[in-house]
Amino acid sequence: MLFEGQAGRFFQRASGVIAASLTAMQSVRVAQNEEAADEQTRAGLRFFLSSNGATGIAPVQALPTTAAQWFIYNPLGNGNGGITAFIDLVGVSLISGSAGAGGTLIANICPPKFIPATIPTVNTAGVLIKNANAASPKGSSLIVVASQTLQNAVAGDWFPLAQMNANAGTILGQTQIMTGPELRGRICLPPGTGLALAVISPTGTTPLFGPVGSWREYAADTE
Repeated sequence: MLFEGQAGRFFQRASGVIAASLTAMQSVRVAQNEEAADEQTRAGLRFFLSSNGATGIAPVQALPTTAAQWFIYNPLGNGNGGITAFIDLVGVSLISGSAGAGGTLIANICPPKFIPATIPTVNTAGVLIKNANAASPKGSSLIVVASQTLQNAVAGDWFPLAQMNANAGTILGQTQIMTGPELRGRICLPPGTGLALAVISPTGTTPLFGPVGSWREYAADTE
């Protein structure tokens, strides 16, 4: 197959006929000018979670089974059109108090059988989910609530997701947030599922933690 084109500089905008750019070897030149996240942000599919305005939850000193300090829930139905959330980042921030030395954020990926008997319907007061596109009118389909009791979960369902510097103590900037590596969609929440969070940490001086995170929401086939 022959492809005719014209070599030229990169242009930001064009109208009318657009000439393809070729290399000296007469192959089509391909270059990525947009960052990987640009399109989903532009389309209003990306959201950020903050809980700095909420009342935080104190850490525990033992592995939980059914007690979720925070729960990120994707409602089953609820008019969300089968939207699936792909989690890019999740963690907790210290809202008030002084944390003890060290800590671990653990998570539980919750299938429908783990969902609390009383289905969450509204965010906990002070929890804010904002669209990453400041001009987008789209709102999030997810619900973030505190102090939920899971059904059928056991201790083995929880796994470490992030940690705090064990030597940090109450040093400003080191105990303020726990986030793990970027997930980049490695956890997804189809409708009727959720992600439970809990902080294991020394008692400190009345430390209270709240969730932070980022994810994308769109209709997707899941298996």
